[in-house]
Amino acid sequence: MYRTGPPVVMQGEPSTGDNIPSEVDHKVRKVTERFAENLHIIANEPSLALFRIQEHVRKTLPPLLEKKHEVQGVQERVQGSNFDTEYAINAVKSMHGSKIHFQNIQDLLKNAMFMKQQIHYEYQRKLQQKQKPSMYTRLQRTNTMDIQGPSCGDEPQEENPESSDERPRSASLVGKKGEKSN
Repeated sequence: MYRTGPPVVMQGEPSTGDNIPSEVDHKVRKVTERFAENLHIIANEPSLALFRIQEHVRKTLPPLLEKKHEVQGVQERVQGSNFDTEYAINAVKSMHGSKIHFQNIQDLLKNAMFMKQQIHYEYQRKLQQKQKPSMYTRLQRTNTMDIQGPSCGDEPQEENPESSDERPRSASLVGKKGEKSN
């Protein structure tokens, strides 16, 4: 494309000297070089840009995927905690409605404790009556003795093992070999 020979002067054109064609030639060369360079840059620029993008994606994609999985795991845990919290709130709200039931249970427990105390008191009273007869039974016993006389049971009688009336009522009253303890 470029001529290497002497500058060509066209006929009919005014000749100003040898400098002008060399200047034009130089300017044309410069423009042509820059145009070729720009074409080269424009032709190769998209491939360079795509290469840089591909390089960037290769470097950043694995950490981004790890972060994505981590965020998904955190999201699942937060969602599970949210469901648990909502369930607990509903349970507390339903407990407010069961206040009457808890009051009934408390009343029943009080009644049961009172009944247990009454049963324990009666049991203790019966134990005391068995161990120590009351004044009324002693008076009754002495009145019957006075009326019937001394033969009713004030005098010691001989032991008769065949008689069921003479058997002691408690095992603590029986000594060794069936003897009555004093």
